[in-house]
Amino acid sequence: VALSERMGGGGDDACGATSRPPVRYTRWDSGGRIDSHRISVAPMLECTDTHFRRVCRLVSRRAHLWTEMVNQDAVVHSWRSKPEMLAYGDEEHPLTVQLGGASPERLALAATVCDAEYRYDEINLNCGCPSARVVNKKDVATCFGAALMRDPEHVGECLRRMREAVDVPVTVKHRLGVRPTEKSADDSMDSYAFVSDFVDVVNQSSGVEHFIVHARAAVLSGLSTTGNRTVPPLRHREVHALADDFPRLGFTINGGVETLDQAAEHLESGKLRGVMLGRAAYRNPALLAEVDARFYGDEPREAFRERYAGKARVAGRWDADGFRLANDSGGIRTEDDRLGSRGSFFALDGTDTTSVCVTRRDVLERYAAYGDAVCAMNVHAVARFPNALLTPRRLAKAVLGLGHGARGGGGFRRACEREFGEWTRRLRGGEPPETLSFSDLVRGAASEMDAADLDAPLASCATARAHGEARYG
Repeated sequence: VALSERMGGGGDDACGATSRPPVRYTRWDSGGRIDSHRISVAPMLECTDTHFRRVCRLVSRRAHLWTEMVNQDAVVHSWRSKPEMLAYGDEEHPLTVQLGGASPERLALAATVCDAEYRYDEINLNCGCPSARVVNKKDVATCFGAALMRDPEHVGECLRRMREAVDVPVTVKHRLGVRPTEKSADDSMDSYAFVSDFVDVVNQSSGVEHFIVHARAAVLSGLSTTGNRTVPPLRHREVHALADDFPRLGFTINGGVETLDQAAEHLESGKLRGVMLGRAAYRNPALLAEVDARFYGDEPREAFRERYAGKARVAGRWDADGFRLANDSGGIRTEDDRLGSRGSFFALDGTDTTSVCVTRRDVLERYAAYGDAVCAMNVHAVARFPNALLTPRRLAKAVLGLGHGARGGGGFRRACEREFGEWTRRLRGGEPPETLSFSDLVRGAASEMDAADLDAPLASCATARAHGEARYG
């Protein structure tokens, strides 16, 4: 069933951009709504925190977002004392939390917390992380991540216990197989027969029906985490073969997908449930700008841009933004509130199209206001640790990718770092932290970028410019 009526028809739009082919329903779509998993942003340690996820949400309202991997024991033992560990805003939905661990009992407890206390939409078990810190522990029984693939029955038991403990879907993310070392001739756990058996055993023993597959093997020793993302060859065809061989299960492909055109090619057959974007989206969040229109049938952002073209700014575009608690009557959060589990900031559920971010400048200005609010809630930590500035630096890190492909993008990054040095100097000189402005920092750093690139449609920022002036980093 085509959604062409939601795509604005054929031909070229007012901005000169060619309309995309109509989005079509698959068997995972229901009630006239497209499954959120069609495009998702991969879980990435020290990357996909709540700040980066909110940047993604300003660019795409529909892509499915994921947390970083969270250890089962950290959740079980620290969720009350460190609620910020699992913090997110309601505007981040749809959102999956990924757990790491190998104990069926503790994974079930952690899943219970994530469901009952934090209300995540979905819970995932990590069976793909190749980091030596998780796959090469002295106690083999405590190894997790990709090491779990060596025991499909145990993975199935973990997932079964998790499913029994929660009321939301449980999924698994894994590799195509594992090898002891890069040069090892032992491919007994690195073949299509192995991964096919893994999927069958896990599904039969747990009932899990959605498998997110990184289309590479994991090397468990002698290769870094970064190397594990690039050295083992991509085998996309095997993921498609799994979809053919297990037609009643859902498969999302991950690994090596760098563009939306590549994502569309993977989805063309209608057999895959979704495509997961990883480092490409982190390096350049603007890559997500066309996702809503191209894959979910929403109105293109360029149409919103036309409605206020020629105006320097639409007054009050984002006046509805501001921290609000999910469990109260709408009161504004104060700086005494801790970063709780479901504090929403961005008003993204309205019908006012002038609130849509269509340029880099839009995203930066709107995100900067969020940064000011977060810094105000952490003002005491900023004053106590003037050299570290952990929260402001994390806020800035999440938005640096918007410099990708822009003239002066590297200058944007360097200006942020220089300004943090100035913040430290001012704080150590006795200046109160309340005088520091994250908005001023972002605005000043953004001035290093070419104004034409700052005000260009986000869709045009999805790929880096070809000329030599475009830099990142």
